[in-house]
Amino acid sequence: MRISLFFKIFALSLLIIGPPLMIGYLLLEKSMLLDTRQQIQSDNSLLMKELSRSLAIPLLNGDRLGIEDNLSVFEHAKGVLDIQVLDRKGHLMGELFPHHRPEDPQSKNSLSLELSEKSETDGLHGVPGQHRLDLRTRINFQGIAVGHLTLSLSDTPYRRVREKIRATFLLLGGGSLGVAFVGSLFLAAFLSRPIRDLRDGALRLINGEFAPVKTPVIRDETSDLVVAFNTMAQEILHKELLEKALARYVSPDVAESLIHHPERIHLGGVRQEAVILFCDIRNFTRLSSKLTPEEVVEILNSYFDAFIDLVFRYHGSVNNIMGDGLMIIFGIPEFLPKHPELAVACALEMRSTITTLSSERIRAGKPHVNFGFGLHTGFGILGNIGSRNRMEYTVIGDTVNIAAKIEQEAAAGEILISGDLLQRISEDKRPEVREKRSIFPGGVDHSLEVYVV
Repeated sequence: MRISLFFKIFALSLLIIGPPLMIGYLLLEKSMLLDTRQQIQSDNSLLMKELSRSLAIPLLNGDRLGIEDNLSVFEHAKGVLDIQVLDRKGHLMGELFPHHRPEDPQSKNSLSLELSEKSETDGLHGVPGQHRLDLRTRINFQGIAVGHLTLSLSDTPYRRVREKIRATFLLLGGGSLGVAFVGSLFLAAFLSRPIRDLRDGALRLINGEFAPVKTPVIRDETSDLVVAFNTMAQEILHKELLEKALARYVSPDVAESLIHHPERIHLGGVRQEAVILFCDIRNFTRLSSKLTPEEVVEILNSYFDAFIDLVFRYHGSVNNIMGDGLMIIFGIPEFLPKHPELAVACALEMRSTITTLSSERIRAGKPHVNFGFGLHTGFGILGNIGSRNRMEYTVIGDTVNIAAKIEQEAAAGEILISGDLLQRISEDKRPEVREKRSIFPGGVDHSLEVYVV
């Protein structure tokens, strides 16, 4: 289930603001109730003492008329619900309902408590939220209890004050929630905008497109995230461009090896077996002298374009394009037993491709060329040759030199392979050998056995 950032922030704000508000309200309610009790008791305690003194003798004499006369002063008193005078046996000796009220219907909800005969102090009894509070005291004559006086008071005036305070508190609480709501909206909008931009940038990056995400004006953790994302995206695109550029010159095997193992990109090398294939256009110098530079480039691109895709399909790497010729390596970054077979098969298909392409060019009235091939296998030094700023991943050594010498001996359309290479191919997969030759290439102090396939 997806929950928006606004609701998360607002819920967090409620968790932060809500409990303190609730606890504060409960504490305030309890404090107001206590203050109300204390205020009512303080306001009426002196009156109760004076009234209890004036009622002592009439109560002792059983003078109901005197009792009623003392109580009549409360006839129009505000906030007094009723007054009761009881003798020591609990008999009602006098009662007054100010303003000639009948029994207050709400008195049924008031708290009725038994009086403690041992109590020497006034007592205030009531229930929170009720409208009637009873103030009780003993009537003493010369230190002897002769009765009890009960004064029932309404807490309406005090409740109104409490309600105003409560309304103010609730208003402040509601205002706090409103501020939290608006603040959550603002904060969610402030945070979600760069997050949405990052999401859109990530989706564009997945599709191979990228435009830098706008950095927020205010520098904070969000802006740091945007800067980090832009840097990461640029590195990814840079790496992708390098991969594409690398794939144009080496086989996918080599490109993947160098990308996933960048530690191999360093000056130096290792001794490793490889198959070297050279091919070169025959009589190219004479042909190029008769053509314009544009036609020469068109011929080379036409044949090389077909060759390079073919080489990659046979897990080879076009290591060097030397004007009208190619140097192709099989077995880097790792030599496998199948590479000799793949190298010869690649040369055979290259020759077939040359035949087909030349026929098409003849029909189109365009100049065509033919190639000679030479292949040899052996150990060489494999690694990055060059400087720290410009390297070439290649193989050097006698194996490369011999392969180049063999290629120079090949006539147009011929594929010459060394005896070492032929021996590395299993008999059931060897190509048809048309002719065996012994060649004496310059720079080599012995003859070489080569085979025409």
